[in-house]
Amino acid sequence: MARMHPEDIEVLGKATAGERKVFRFLRDTARPDRDFVAWYEPTIGSLGAEPDFILYGNSLGILVMEVKDWEVDQIGEVTSHAFNFWTGDKEETRTNPDRQAKGFVNELMDLLREHPEFNQSTGFHGGQLKIPVGRMVVFPHISRKDYLERGLHQVIAIDRALLADDLEPAGELRADPSGEKFQARIAQAFPFPFNGLSGKEIQILIALIYPILKFEPPKRRGSCKDRFQREIEALDEDQSRAALSLKAGHQLVKGPPGSGKTLVLIHRCGFLRRYRPEVKRILLVCYNIALASYLKRLLQEKGIGVGGDGVQVAHFYEICQKVLGMKVEFDNPDPGYYETILQWTREALENNHPEVGSWDALLVDEGQDFRDDMLKILLSLLKPGGDLVIALDPYQDLYRKESSWKSIGIEARGTRQLRRVYRNTREIEQFARRFIGGEKPEAPQLELFQDDPACSGPPPEIIRFESQDKLEDYLIQDIRELLHHGEFRRSEIGILYDDKIYKGDLFKYEGKEAPIRLLQKLETSGIPTKWVSEDVRAKELFDIATDRVSLISIHSAKGLDFDLVYLVGADRIIPTDETRDRMMRLLYVAITRAKYRLVIPYVEETEFVGRLKKCLLGEVVP
Repeated sequence: MARMHPEDIEVLGKATAGERKVFRFLRDTARPDRDFVAWYEPTIGSLGAEPDFILYGNSLGILVMEVKDWEVDQIGEVTSHAFNFWTGDKEETRTNPDRQAKGFVNELMDLLREHPEFNQSTGFHGGQLKIPVGRMVVFPHISRKDYLERGLHQVIAIDRALLADDLEPAGELRADPSGEKFQARIAQAFPFPFNGLSGKEIQILIALIYPILKFEPPKRRGSCKDRFQREIEALDEDQSRAALSLKAGHQLVKGPPGSGKTLVLIHRCGFLRRYRPEVKRILLVCYNIALASYLKRLLQEKGIGVGGDGVQVAHFYEICQKVLGMKVEFDNPDPGYYETILQWTREALENNHPEVGSWDALLVDEGQDFRDDMLKILLSLLKPGGDLVIALDPYQDLYRKESSWKSIGIEARGTRQLRRVYRNTREIEQFARRFIGGEKPEAPQLELFQDDPACSGPPPEIIRFESQDKLEDYLIQDIRELLHHGEFRRSEIGILYDDKIYKGDLFKYEGKEAPIRLLQKLETSGIPTKWVSEDVRAKELFDIATDRVSLISIHSAKGLDFDLVYLVGADRIIPTDETRDRMMRLLYVAITRAKYRLVIPYVEETEFVGRLKKCLLGEVVP
């Protein structure tokens, strides 16, 4: 099959019957498969023009295709400028679709001229495009016989028209396995011969024509640069397909850390904005304040509006604040305070609050962070029949939900299971899986890059020090040397710590002396550092690309990642029988924030330090 973007349009409510027919025709007929790429309704040019299809053939060029679902009996007077046609008893005038396609061609050519890869630099045609751009109009419901008898070939040449006969599943074009007849049929629409583009030029063209599939992360450098650049490109496109495959209604997306759950939600937002115009109000919710800031950045990287008429992004207690119409203290140290806020929010919504049923689509990231009563609050905001997508990782569930999804009102029509892990190296992924007691994954980790040695990295490091001072001195010296040699940028380094004392399902914040002390040492040593978890304001302003080392609590780091993670204070997490399972999952979250290098410095030998050491030796600890 030819490469299609998106991979399927059958689920798109706005796609016409004729467009779906053309989509299947291109997918099955444009051969050889490796030579053709097709896009449905790509956005091109400064004015956001959207031709129905663009087809690239590596021995032909770029073909702009305009599809019209008209029947021959609907068409009245036609000229080179306009078509008159009837819909019921009403006559309408539309631009000649060939002229419309020519406008798209001009927009596309202007866009290509901005990129030197697509311009002739020397010779007789120097300064002109080296890739031909042609156009065709497709009439899926008009036969060749009717087209000629009606005289339509006089205003749109038959060489630039695809007709119902051409699209027939049993027709000669689709029956030809070589694709030669298809290529011959469309070849005359191109203005000059073409020798094709290089693989790199094709990738640039793909990103240019369908930018929703392109995500430009902050540029990496050092030992893991190349892998991460390819990783994010493959991950991004894979998750865009997953987002498109989700049906309407309630859906679950499950997967381990680094499998791209968040990107599925981001692409889903783009999909709803682009292809579901009836979905006006979209709410993307998470629990973590710092993650909410990151989600906004990802949406903006995709060109998706945030706030106003765009996608609304909020963490959970922001929603409560809006419902209650009062200020909520997002970092109140008293856990009883939040129980009161939840109770007040439930009562407000039960009393026919204006927010009840006000959202067309609700997307929840890190869904395992939400208790049942929190999810019920979110569900009450969704319109009946609205779209709900919850992304979660059961291994990161720190609240151990006992009830079923159905019992809290979630009628999941399907679960999309993401199995491939893209974020971590093999060494970190396997270490984390052994620590949590997981079995061997059903699909190979980093499957897309199985033969790529760059998927491997250094094994996790567990280092003991005589004192906290010695530990902190090592930390500062190690970061200094890495920055000096250019192996990592400051924005790629995260120092994670835990700042809570636990009792059962509840916790309270302990003093902030430890992170304050470490922050002061880092900054007096000339290492610019951002204390992300200092307060609510710091979390709200967090930007993962800021040129500073991030000092961040494990809870605040959920949903985020760093190329290099120092996990400090693992020896200060002392479990009880009541909290052991939850603490183990907390450390699992911390471990899986590391993409390339993980360092766990410690002073005291503890139960969890011992478990970590066993996992480093390859043991799976039950």
